[in-house]
Amino acid sequence: MVAFGQPAWGSWLPGLSAILGYALFWKVLTCATSAFQRFCLATAWFFAVQLVQLFWFVSHPYWYIISVYLFLSIMIGFQFGIIGILLYPQKLKNPLYGVFIALLWTVFEFSRLFVLSGFSFNPVGLSLTGNLYSLQMASLFGIYGLSFWVFLTNLALLPVLIQSDRFKKKYYFLLWAFLAAFPYLYGAIHIKVHENAMKQSPPPSLTALLVQTAFPVEETLGFNHDVMVHYVMNEWTEIIKILKPYRHKSIDLIVLPEFVVPFGTYSFVYPLKDVVKIFSEELGEEVQKYLPPPQFPLSSKQDGSTYVSNAYWIAAIANYFNADILAGLEDAEIDNEGKTQYYSSAQLFRPLQKNTPFPFPDRYEKRVLVPMGEYIPFGWCRDLAAEYGVFGSFTAGKEAKVMQCKNASIAPSICYEETFTNIIVECKEKGATLLVNVTSDVWYPNSLLPRQHFDHARLRTVETGLPLIRACNTGITVAFDSLGKIIAVYGGEHFEKAEWERGALLVDVPLYHYNTLYSWLMKTR
Repeated sequence: MVAFGQPAWGSWLPGLSAILGYALFWKVLTCATSAFQRFCLATAWFFAVQLVQLFWFVSHPYWYIISVYLFLSIMIGFQFGIIGILLYPQKLKNPLYGVFIALLWTVFEFSRLFVLSGFSFNPVGLSLTGNLYSLQMASLFGIYGLSFWVFLTNLALLPVLIQSDRFKKKYYFLLWAFLAAFPYLYGAIHIKVHENAMKQSPPPSLTALLVQTAFPVEETLGFNHDVMVHYVMNEWTEIIKILKPYRHKSIDLIVLPEFVVPFGTYSFVYPLKDVVKIFSEELGEEVQKYLPPPQFPLSSKQDGSTYVSNAYWIAAIANYFNADILAGLEDAEIDNEGKTQYYSSAQLFRPLQKNTPFPFPDRYEKRVLVPMGEYIPFGWCRDLAAEYGVFGSFTAGKEAKVMQCKNASIAPSICYEETFTNIIVECKEKGATLLVNVTSDVWYPNSLLPRQHFDHARLRTVETGLPLIRACNTGITVAFDSLGKIIAVYGGEHFEKAEWERGALLVDVPLYHYNTLYSWLMKTR
């Protein structure tokens, strides 16, 4: 019940898991004769639960990930084992002791965010997010408040299962029934209040085109430079084909996924004449009047020929569609010490005005980097990587950023950053009215990761009271309103099977937003 008690696995087991799944195991655990026995049994049981819930790890193409999978599962199991030690049947008769245990577990979960880059997946409160009504309780205390509530509800049921006194059984049963029902009652009221507010004062909206590219991981292709350039030009051709059906639509924002194409932002690798030919063949000769002039930093002369960068492609598309474009790209800059710093970034390009220089895009730098994938922790790891010719890491960004796009203040996040509640709440503090995520779940193909990622994204809307849109390379391309309702999702009813489909989702996003207790509490932390 608990192992499959996440929205990614189904619709009804999460609700049961949240109100009684843990209590049933703890009933058995209280029969153990020693604290050490309880620790071992609880650790082993929750380790097995994690093996199920994190099984998406094994879809990664490199087998080293198995060690990460097992390490994370056993460490989370150890945390649960400590809870097992504290489950003394006599002390559980005191409701305050149950509150203490639930608080301790909440601290354990929150602490995972601060080890290396942090690990944000699998809080037990996720079981309350599969239902739109119980999800609303995240507006009060966030995902870790939901985890606290799940533990508290199950701990209230435990005395009912082990208590012999019939009067006390009835008292604890009523307490458990109230705790189990409260998230749904609160959610119904919360939704009703804000739906009425939206009806009385219809919010403005932003029209967004979310692009799903479904490109493979270029690191696995093994092309030489020239072949790679040709391959990436074909990727840009595919993007233009995706956008082409929407050329007569009024669009405010186009969103391209994380690392949409290789070669960074300003590497001059594409022959201008070939790029112009592709645009003309796909969009007609009239497109040439929208192409930006060959000027730095969009282009450069090399051996008598003009070469352009990824920024040129994006600037041309922004001009043609008269829309802002948020794109996930690698970027680089030289710091004050003369060293080159590389970033995983999301950049907001705007249409060029005639006879004006190229306006450098607003740039957000990814703050939560994947260990070994985007940065190399520890000196011994860097030395080992150097033996295999790997010398560099991305530099982590330092702050949330808010960018202006038409009538919205957008706050970008990149990939699994949106699973970190403390990161996203900062966007609310800075005045964001719309969350935008660019993602690629391509390293974990045909697994439950995209759905778990999706569930975390939905949570952030209710925690912050902000709508959210996300464009994925592979994953779930979707738009949520500020109550966590799906406005539109790529693939429709069968969206979970659309991971490798290529296309775009045109959506009008209502910009209704509201203040939440949770974002206020995090602001004053």
